Amino acid sequence: MPSMDTKPEYQHYIPQFLLRNFAHQYAPPGKSKAGKSGRRSRKNKMYPGDLVVNSLSLTDPFSLDECLVKRVCGLENMYENPAKPVNIRPRLEKQFAEFEGRASRIYRQIVNAYKNGNQDVWLGRAEKDVLRKFMALLTFRGNQYYQRYNVDSVQEYHEDDKEILQAYMSKHGFTKPVDVWLQGLEKIIDLDMDLDIGAKDDEEDGENWEQRIRESIYSPIAEMFIEHMSAMYMAICTPASDDEEFILTENCYNVTEGQTTAYYDSRTGKHVTLSPRFHMFAPISPRLIIVLRSNLLPDPLVDADPECKWWRQFERLLFFGSQYGSGTRSILEDLPIRKARNNYMDVVNGMLAPRHGWNQQLGMSDRFHFTIFQIPTRHVQTINGLLIDHAFHGSRIIFDRKDLFLDLMEWYLTEPWDD
Repeated sequence: MPSMDTKPEYQHYIPQFLLRNFAHQYAPPGKSKAGKSGRRSRKNKMYPGDLVVNSLSLTDPFSLDECLVKRVCGLENMYENPAKPVNIRPRLEKQFAEFEGRASRIYRQIVNAYKNGNQDVWLGRAEKDVLRKFMALLTFRGNQYYQRYNVDSVQEYHEDDKEILQAYMSKHGFTKPVDVWLQGLEKIIDLDMDLDIGAKDDEEDGENWEQRIRESIYSPIAEMFIEHMSAMYMAICTPASDDEEFILTENCYNVTEGQTTAYYDSRTGKHVTLSPRFHMFAPISPRLIIVLRSNLLPDPLVDADPECKWWRQFERLLFFGSQYGSGTRSILEDLPIRKARNNYMDVVNGMLAPRHGWNQQLGMSDRFHFTIFQIPTRHVQTINGLLIDHAFHGSRIIFDRKDLFLDLMEWYLTEPWDD
């Protein structure tokens, strides 16, 4: 634990550069936002001009409030490693700061492209990989994973993988489950994902990095990371209507879309719930969101080739159907998105074909064309509804415009959901 002389450090699990996209300048009640009294509100410790976000507090009773960007979506000393001297700033925090800097520049490219009226954005392979890894890290470093592993001993850990975790800790000399979590975060940040010679396609850069991460960290974290990186593709979306926005929840990066199935595990004597990961979500701003979509769901260009469509449907039945039932569908099955185009494939007669002169070798100079897809109201509502459904894992919902948020909540509370 930190010493009495060590000031607790507030560490964000949602980066401030993303929170700022939802922020505005604080104006005390009764003053315009341009008003500059220079006096701080005693109640909430905010100065005029401070960056704040609108939020719905989920503590009882629910209330609408404003929160300082620098004091929301984080925890004090979240990455504190008890095994290290308290006067040394944790290496993990420095790693995150450096990696966030790289990721923030890519996010800025996307935001600026949208603000400039562009309908697409080009990213290099390295930029794409940094963005994908950063999104995975936002999933793993969130409050849900922290609360899962932040117990004093493995005896206090009550998840289904307790025996596996105990064996891993014993093998590697860890005394607390949180050490396993911290190790996983460090190794993922350090993982070199530059293109391997065995690369297969634009979303699957060979198997060498997969093998390295499996050998380096706790297997459930490793397998989730690999699935996050390889089993889904990335698309950028914006509401088609100007009167709709995306929300941001504290656990949004842990939300997965897929119908939950419950069953009794006779081996353990426990009731277990499982759900397919059809989609995951990463809000960028009130008007932009990154959606990760399973490679096994329909894609117009892939399905234009009958053989590719047959294989996709077969793998879907094999993977999803065998576990959750052959009729299991996504509520975003018809989301109008597709995989990014690239500079080494063309569309010929509605199907993907290698570009003339391509040497059949993937490289770090490859570039990817991401369309900013305009999605209709029902899909915007569905995505926001899923984020609200899981918001109870956190303490607040962040939004931009109050009128649009109240319209969303009215829809959420009154409209039936189609499962």
